[in-house]
Amino acid sequence: MAIERAVTVEGPVEGAAPPYGAPADDVLAEHGYVCEEFVLEGRVSAYTHADGERPTPDGRWTAEPAREADFRTRILVVRPRDAAAFSGTVFLEWQNVSAGYEQPAPTGGEVYRGHAWVGVSAQEAGLYGAGMGLQQRSGAPLLDADPDRYGDLHHPGDLGCFDIFSLAAQRVGPRRGATGIDPMGGLPVARVVAVGGSQSAMRLCAYANGVHGLHGVVDAFLLTVWEGRAPRLDDGSTPMPLATTLRADLDVPVLVLNSEFEVTATHGLALEDTDRRRVWEVAGTGHGVRRRPLPQEAGVWETNPVTWRPVYEAALRAVHRWLADGEAPAVRPRIAMQEEGYPTIVRGEDGNALGGVRLPEIAVPIAEHRGRKGGTGSASLYGGRRRYSAETLRQRYRSREDYLAQWAAAVGAMVEAGTLLPEDAPAMRLHGEELAAALPPE
Repeated sequence: MAIERAVTVEGPVEGAAPPYGAPADDVLAEHGYVCEEFVLEGRVSAYTHADGERPTPDGRWTAEPAREADFRTRILVVRPRDAAAFSGTVFLEWQNVSAGYEQPAPTGGEVYRGHAWVGVSAQEAGLYGAGMGLQQRSGAPLLDADPDRYGDLHHPGDLGCFDIFSLAAQRVGPRRGATGIDPMGGLPVARVVAVGGSQSAMRLCAYANGVHGLHGVVDAFLLTVWEGRAPRLDDGSTPMPLATTLRADLDVPVLVLNSEFEVTATHGLALEDTDRRRVWEVAGTGHGVRRRPLPQEAGVWETNPVTWRPVYEAALRAVHRWLADGEAPAVRPRIAMQEEGYPTIVRGEDGNALGGVRLPEIAVPIAEHRGRKGGTGSASLYGGRRRYSAETLRQRYRSREDYLAQWAAAVGAMVEAGTLLPEDAPAMRLHGEELAAALPPE
């Protein structure tokens, strides 16, 4: 299926400074990649729900085109310099704008192992600003970040965001045509994977449920830290998105990667693993990531530093292989939930959640971990950690060597299951050595 509306592509855009959010030149050179920015201009359609119906929790939405408007936005392309190194996969990211500005492009990891990454400025907040009013802003909306470069961009409002994403997917995908400016530099693109996390995952859920079937320009979806919600197609300012699942009859694969934070929200939704759907839930991790929390003494809650990011890198490769080789990702156990009453995570004697994808920090714990704030006194998105006492650690581990042996086994189990990449295992083992060095003496 093709989108009939014409889109003009301009670029690569030149400027006095690099594109906003671009990786540093030394990062690109190290990996043999280039980063280029392009402008997309044309008309987009808004969408509404057929017959004015309220969207249903089963995700089986029917979208109808509504009014059209002009737009002019940008995409950021990070791709291999050498076509021979290209895997054929484009990870098309719906840029997250929760903070009132877009997040930067990735600077390492699976994307740089032969794939391409394209960031789409699909929402108006990425251009003009909005969001949670963070006390310390580490970024800026495009028009503030570089008025000379981005001053002529124009967004018609978030009712047009779904069509913008489709048009971007078409312009970087395998059916983009041979005429005009090619944002992919002639690379033989075989597949496009739609990627988005948190707020962007909610938008992608709505897109998958209602718009994907109209255009068919995306070959798979990867949603991360998704809370089982999606906005209406025809309300760009919904303060609380609707509880909904991903429709069961999607014609393309979808992998949902969630932290412990989201499982109470998604519990009860129809999210079974099928031949086209996988759900991975990473025990002991929070929605956000803070790698260097202020340390507290044992027995006192502190911000949880455990991250789902290593599993995300594995998820990228898993979706690529699902499409390229027909090799579906492994089915992994879900985090255990109490089935009666209010959704509650079942925890073991060590205080950590049972089930789920188990990072070494959870399989070989030195602390209790929570994915939600829940009485920990931590920031709500990060969850909490409460370290065991020295006495408890001595009871759990006979020696530092014993601890490291268990840690190595946990790393190996993740690699075997496909939830940790072999390339990332050495760094994980090194982290275990750092934790072992801090254990109390025997």
